[in-house]
Amino acid sequence: MTKRKSHHIRVHLPGSSQIFKLIAIFVCWGLMACQPKDKKEDSEQDTAIDGLAFTSAPLRELKEWPNLDTGGEMIRPELKDIFCIHVYKLPLKADFNQELSFLCEDKKPNATFAQLDKLGGLVGTEPRAAMLKIEQQGDFTKGIFATVYRVPIQPKWVRSAAIQEYMVGTSTYDYVHLEGEVKESLNSGLGGDLQFGKWLLYYKTDVQTPDGSNFTNERTTELNSFQVHGGNPDIGIGAENLVDSPRGDYRAYNTTTITIANQDGGSTLITIIRVEVRNNGFAELSENVINDISTAQATHVHHGLMNEKAAGHFP
Repeated sequence: MTKRKSHHIRVHLPGSSQIFKLIAIFVCWGLMACQPKDKKEDSEQDTAIDGLAFTSAPLRELKEWPNLDTGGEMIRPELKDIFCIHVYKLPLKADFNQELSFLCEDKKPNATFAQLDKLGGLVGTEPRAAMLKIEQQGDFTKGIFATVYRVPIQPKWVRSAAIQEYMVGTSTYDYVHLEGEVKESLNSGLGGDLQFGKWLLYYKTDVQTPDGSNFTNERTTELNSFQVHGGNPDIGIGAENLVDSPRGDYRAYNTTTITIANQDGGSTLITIIRVEVRNNGFAELSENVINDISTAQATHVHHGLMNEKAAGHFP
């Protein structure tokens, strides 16, 4: 569960006076929704949540999730098949085979894909990270986690949302603080007919240790978004890979987010996060950081999408 510390909705109304803008922001804050004047203005408005305060949760393996086997699958099964065939044809900018192996085997959907589909029905509106693999290698902690949730929004509209902004949202726990920014849009350098987005992202994580000391990890990543199958708007992927880490804090930081259509017309978003991070002598603490930050990022994206829907950005 998360505790909302503060939130705001930013509304950009071209040609309006500053006073009108302030009034609009105040009204939106109070009502939690703003309706755009017309479709033309949709692309000029954005909805954001920032500064969320969270409560740390213990690590939980996917296979140990309560009632997982009793959950129902919602993703359209033929789209899982299409995904596992065509995702390997994309010109991804890094090696994502480890991440994809938790969804596909021999280019076919595997049991973990089905389990994550079921988990999407159990977490509701509060995403939670599920641990897939954890390993300690001396000064580095290696972890692979997954988050999943469902939204009543078609994939073609999810791809139009400000996902990159939500991914770098500020998150605070009692022992760790994460903040970030979209450093640059690289959309002028898109490659191929299937790519629709490219951004440079920056994150800074400040960790308070049990002995009262602290350490900071920083990373810059590149996020590339693709339509997985030509002519099919029902499957998308955002593939984020590490491009820079001052002081060598990270050896890897990949996130792979799949947006795929459900049988009810909505979408499931599955993110596989693979991290190799310097633990500064606090191996167990670093496991908790990966777990909690994965949950926080998924929460920002989920809440951002739902606020955009409430603001009338999607049909």
